[in-house]
Amino acid sequence: MKQLVFILFIGLMTCMFMFDSNGYAEWEFGIGTGIARLKIDGEMGFDSNLANGPVQFDVKLDPEDFDDLIDTAIGFGGYATDGTFLIQYSYGNMQLEGRESAPVAATGERISARIDFDITQAELTLGYPVYKTSSVNILVDGGLRYIKHEFEGRLRLTDAGGAVIGGRDRDFDHDWTDIIVGAIINVPFAEKWSWNNRLNAGFGGSEGTYFASTGVTWRFHKNWSVGVVGKYAAVDYENDSKGDRDWYLYDVDESSLGLNVLFIF
Repeated sequence: MKQLVFILFIGLMTCMFMFDSNGYAEWEFGIGTGIARLKIDGEMGFDSNLANGPVQFDVKLDPEDFDDLIDTAIGFGGYATDGTFLIQYSYGNMQLEGRESAPVAATGERISARIDFDITQAELTLGYPVYKTSSVNILVDGGLRYIKHEFEGRLRLTDAGGAVIGGRDRDFDHDWTDIIVGAIINVPFAEKWSWNNRLNAGFGGSEGTYFASTGVTWRFHKNWSVGVVGKYAAVDYENDSKGDRDWYLYDVDESSLGLNVLFIF
């Protein structure tokens, strides 16, 4: 799988240089960032490193939960086009951290837990138009999506004086790369306004990842645009089997509503 991904990546990069050297129309570039409200709902599971073995649990985080858990978050994306071919890329990283502490009844001891969860995602695609009129532009696109999850868990038991008398640690990380294939549908409905839609599916590293987005963009200046976009992704990833030391399950629906700003040059 890794060899296939490498070959496809080299092929995609080669195509980019070919388009540049063949003398197509002048290229336009855009790069930007934004803010978003996130929500996830699904299941996670991993080996607990305890005597009772693997744990599997429901996970449901609303935007208010993310407000409490997010430590840092960064993301950006952009595009390059010559009016025909469309290259798109994006990168995002989000670090979540949770802290809980509670007394142990009647002993004076205290148990505390710390969990750090780091999510990284990067994507690179190439699109080509299959239907274009003044009212709609439809492209097929394909490329690669990379996702990495890093987990650190700490469980500590302290006595009445605060000295550590016991504990457990559980650290792991998993990453996977999907080959993605999809379509882009852009509908300009006014001089500076457009309705933008994207659908794709990814396979290879995951059991299957499905993505959809829709939004409205206003290009209020030749070098600037702003947009509101809603996104949905169904991610199904499982490493090994339940009961194995490296078992990890992430079967989650992710959704967001965001505001993006793009600089065009």
